[in-house]
Amino acid sequence: MKYFNASKRNIALIGIGMVAISIGIISKKVISYPAGGCMKGPQELTFNI
Repeated sequence: MKYFNASKRNIALIGIGMVAISIGIISKKVISYPAGGCMKGPQELTFNI
């Protein structure tokens, strides 16, 4: 009986892992980030102390 419960838990963990990996792959294909970044031109960053 212990082995049966352990195998059910392993199957559930493998299933959750597969779902997580597939969501990661799908989101990587759907969400695309600009290659150049957000800055449109050369900008200077200053801190007032």
